[in-house]
Amino acid sequence: MTTKRLLISMVIVLGLSGLGYWGYLQFLAPGSGDGGDTAVSTPSSQTTPTTITAEGQIVPLAQANLTFTSGGLVTAVAVSPGDSVEKGSTLLTLDTAEQEIALRQAEAIVAQAQANLQMAEAGVLAAETAVTAAEVGVASAEANYALLEAGPGAAHLALNEALVGAAQARVGLAVGSQTVTLEGSGSAQIAAAEAAVAAAEAAYLVARNTYEPVLQLENASAEDKEQAQLQLNAALANLQAAQAALAETLAGASRAEQTAAAGGVQAAQNEQAAAEAELALLQAGTQAEQLAVAQAEISVAQERLAEVRVQVAQAETAVTQAEAAVAEAQAQVATAQLALEKRALLAPFSGTVAAVLVDAGETVTAGQPVAIVADMSGWQVETTDLIEADVVAIARDDVAVVAVDAFADQPLGGRIVEIAELAAEVRGDQTYVVTLALPASDLPLRWGMSVFITIERNQ
Repeated sequence: MTTKRLLISMVIVLGLSGLGYWGYLQFLAPGSGDGGDTAVSTPSSQTTPTTITAEGQIVPLAQANLTFTSGGLVTAVAVSPGDSVEKGSTLLTLDTAEQEIALRQAEAIVAQAQANLQMAEAGVLAAETAVTAAEVGVASAEANYALLEAGPGAAHLALNEALVGAAQARVGLAVGSQTVTLEGSGSAQIAAAEAAVAAAEAAYLVARNTYEPVLQLENASAEDKEQAQLQLNAALANLQAAQAALAETLAGASRAEQTAAAGGVQAAQNEQAAAEAELALLQAGTQAEQLAVAQAEISVAQERLAEVRVQVAQAETAVTQAEAAVAEAQAQVATAQLALEKRALLAPFSGTVAAVLVDAGETVTAGQPVAIVADMSGWQVETTDLIEADVVAIARDDVAVVAVDAFADQPLGGRIVEIAELAAEVRGDQTYVVTLALPASDLPLRWGMSVFITIERNQ
């Protein structure tokens, strides 16, 4: 304890003692009454004041020693000691290259997982479509079996007989068309083509005799010559077309036309044979073998239906697994995003930067203190040596006199707001930290200033 603090303590104790003695003389000392009778004193309840002293220091309303949750290279220091900061503002940042890569990788995994989910959902849709098709197949096979079992009706037979007749007619038509193609053009067609050539030749001669003189006239206008040439060209083109038509008529059907005609006959004959075979089956009636085949088709369709239903269940399981993979990948993205965000050290509350403990370019480890932020909008006191024998004599809301060493002649009032539950050993003694609130003051208090605390409590 310093000499100044000892003197302050002695002054406070003497003052409190004098105050106690004055109260004793005024209220408790025995006195004499009139008549010389000696007064008989009676017991009365009274309290004994207890004075408790302790040392302490000025502390801010809140403080935080800040650390990073992971180590790395400090890339930026955004604040300096004494700066005011708002809650959530950035104080320091670490290198983020590794975290950014991890985030991009996690996002790529999410994209792949979502693509797999879409494929799985498409698989469910395809399997459900296959189930619908298989159900239709079962119904069709069962209907076919029922028709075979019932046998053909008269209307069915009549219809197939009509189909056979129509097929026979198409064969006859195809054969006739082939004959015409193979025989080529008739004499009437040739005569007509020759007549067309003769008419075209005559028209050309008339045009030549009419328009060639015009073309040779020197005094004819350009417009007249142009019209004459057009008429002459048209007559010549008409003659050439008639001559080509005559040549085609005389040549007859081409090889391709003959092949096409033969193919048409064969197709018509095949259609007739199929219609006749179908009619023969209907006329013969349903055979036991046909029923057996139809029953087998039902079994196959039912097996197919069961198989695709299993595929639906498998596809739904794949969707569930894909959804879980998407959720896991998204969680990895969230983790990577959080790791990236934690590379920036943020102010936990609004206050003042008390200290910056590292510089840009330094490498820090996880948990290493890098900055201190405090709320210096007000001040309070924490004791440093209040022993266990004294802590039991005080209570929350007790008042105290706080003498700041730097301002010994300006004591402050204080009020106990918190008493620590856990003791700490100081120089062999078990001590408890007691926090006292201070009133607003114009004194230029600073964090860590030494104080002397006096608590007066009646017992």
